[in-house]
Amino acid sequence: MACSIQRVALHEHLPLKQPFSLHIYPSFYCNFKCGYCLHSLDAAALEKKGFQRQYMDFDLYRKAVYDVAAEGWRLKAMIFAGHGEPLLHKRIVDMVAYAKNAGITDRTEIVTNGSLLTHELSDGLIDAGLDRLRVSIQGVTAGAYRDMSGSTIDFEQLVDRLRYFYEHKVDTDVYIKIIDVALKEPGDQARFEEIFRPIADTAAIEYAIPFVPEIDLGKLSGNSKQGCDVHAAVCSMPFYMLVLYPNGDVLPCCSTEVPAVFGNAARQSLGEIWAGRSRTEFLLRQLDGAGTVPVCDRCSVPAFGLQEGDSLEGYQARLRRAYKAKMAGK
Repeated sequence: MACSIQRVALHEHLPLKQPFSLHIYPSFYCNFKCGYCLHSLDAAALEKKGFQRQYMDFDLYRKAVYDVAAEGWRLKAMIFAGHGEPLLHKRIVDMVAYAKNAGITDRTEIVTNGSLLTHELSDGLIDAGLDRLRVSIQGVTAGAYRDMSGSTIDFEQLVDRLRYFYEHKVDTDVYIKIIDVALKEPGDQARFEEIFRPIADTAAIEYAIPFVPEIDLGKLSGNSKQGCDVHAAVCSMPFYMLVLYPNGDVLPCCSTEVPAVFGNAARQSLGEIWAGRSRTEFLLRQLDGAGTVPVCDRCSVPAFGLQEGDSLEGYQARLRRAYKAKMAGK
């Protein structure tokens, strides 16, 4: 396997001199409209959220990589994901290769629905040195895909293309997952495992969480494997990551609502944004409780998305002093 993913006790390392991870959102377009995703919302709902479909300009991305290198940062992960399909970006291979050649990250990762993964694109990503491919499966038949994603696909072709990637990869870790609400018929889980376990390093079932406030998932079908059903008082994500939107805006997390914009990478360096007053003030508000930020208060991540070692509960007072000193330049 190409990479190991190990968590640390976050509170022991804060304040961080640099982000652990930088999440690049290359595309706000998607070829699917999955029922649990914001792309299933109508145009009016998306407009109300301020969501605009766009692609990231490669020059903006190149500047972001330059900023990371100029700061001397070594990221644990650069993740191409976001509120859209990364493989729709025409230069996604170049993006991976550029980060790898710059030597700024331990891991490059793409989160994708996999439907656009042609043999040629697979060859390009493998040659570029992609470290991890995370594929979200939407069903175990073409009909299930149509019901879940609103798209008609050639299911056998999808499986063949994923098999091609797996059989031709060098060091890429292949993680294939399916959301539990896509397993609707008896035998679906067994069929998923039969099809995808032979062509993945890991094949997993993940659990639906209420990530998009406008979508009512009803009762969750299970507890998230990455968290628990108790809402954390402090969300840890803004303390260790940055998210870069296609328009250059830099955000604290991957929420589908915008809790804050720290700055814009087209006009500022990522180093300035990371150490800036806007971000520090936001972290201090988090330490007063996620409820002090309306978007964070209704976000599902503090309840279901936090992982082992992420909890900052009980350390707020010490961290508040540290970040106030940092803002004062001490």
